[in-house]
Amino acid sequence: MGQPSRREFLHTAAAGALALAASRSSFAQARPITLAAVGDCMISRRISMLDSPAFLDLVKLLRSADVTFGNFEMTLADADAAPAFHEGCAYVHLRADLPDNRIIADELKWAGIRMLGLATNHAMDYGAAGLLDTMAKLDRTGIAHAGAGHNLAEARSPAYYDMAEGRAALVACASTFPDWTQAADGNGEVAGRPGLNPLRLRTTYRVTPDQLKSLEGIAQGLGMRTGATAARFQFLSRTFVAGDTPGIEVISDPADTAAITAAVRRASRNADLTLIGIHAHEGAGRPDLPSPFLRPFAHACIDAGADAFLGHGPHVLRGIEIYKGKPIFYSLGNFIFHGESEKQIPPEIYQECGVAGSDPSDVFDKVLPGFSAAPFWETVVPVATFQDKKLTQLKLYPATLRPELSRPRRGTPELAQGEAAAQIIRHVAQLSDSFGTRMDFADGIGTVRLAAV
Repeated sequence: MGQPSRREFLHTAAAGALALAASRSSFAQARPITLAAVGDCMISRRISMLDSPAFLDLVKLLRSADVTFGNFEMTLADADAAPAFHEGCAYVHLRADLPDNRIIADELKWAGIRMLGLATNHAMDYGAAGLLDTMAKLDRTGIAHAGAGHNLAEARSPAYYDMAEGRAALVACASTFPDWTQAADGNGEVAGRPGLNPLRLRTTYRVTPDQLKSLEGIAQGLGMRTGATAARFQFLSRTFVAGDTPGIEVISDPADTAAITAAVRRASRNADLTLIGIHAHEGAGRPDLPSPFLRPFAHACIDAGADAFLGHGPHVLRGIEIYKGKPIFYSLGNFIFHGESEKQIPPEIYQECGVAGSDPSDVFDKVLPGFSAAPFWETVVPVATFQDKKLTQLKLYPATLRPELSRPRRGTPELAQGEAAAQIIRHVAQLSDSFGTRMDFADGIGTVRLAAV
């Protein structure tokens, strides 16, 4: 066979170059990324041996996403970690009390969880030692986590998860926490303090001028220093101002907001998908309505580069907003609730609850009736698809934690079926209506209507 002509050679070479360029161009194009997100995970027992089809279908859904986020409202403290002191009957310390609670981290990974927020009011239930135990055990599994650290810089820094489709980043914070659980930086002479990434709140109580004078009179009668001005008054660690009508104003601390949005901006520059999670119990008169500070904070995070805002904490669902084409979930509710399966709790909790003996079930019997309403045991698992950081699809999978089961068996989620699924989506749609979010329900799944891009 003779040598190819110069024309044939050039044609073949050109075709090869075009094919290579096309291949490189295709490879350089961002691939779609799917995000699944779940709410609070209070997991204290194994779940990988369960065989319910509705549970296994839910696990399959989580595993099928490129990245799955959850909030870890638990500790994996070692047995010798001392519990911190908490006041309040409902504040039960949370620790997976298995002989080797590293298993819990393995269980979450088995279920498909790849990124966890650690900034919660329970993060330091067993002190700094318990927090660091938790972080080390998650590190062993490769689950990325954010929101807590050896110091404030680490607690505020993004966590990253690498996948074939690109890199996901997570920044996490909490507005609900005991003051002493805040992380702090050292100064070269004093070491930093382990803890969580705080978003402190500034609350101002607006009262009438006459009511303000009455408060001043009460304080003076008690011999308390007031630090009062004509229109502002500090009393019992609260700030009161005079106004025409009584009300409460809540804003996020500007310095904390700036630091957290800076972390989001940093994460967005170094990731293909950026998530921000917040643990926020605070509501607006009822738990399923977000506190007034939360919406401006969520918008600020999206403006800084977050692709999804993931709220949790009040243990019920809140509404969904689409802001500048990005999803804001004001609360994803509970996902796993094994809080009533604690093997034992600190003695002072019995005293706070007025319960005799040392059977934790007696405490749960007293505390849990407040959580008996259906919304506590219902959730949705959003699955969002992003292309070049643009939200192209958002589906909502309704799930139930099966409250009708016995205490040892309830609290693990399953995909909801039939009318139960439809009711959950109707509930989310109602909560989302004030944000202008509309959704449809078909084949057991909710679909959020997105504006054409």
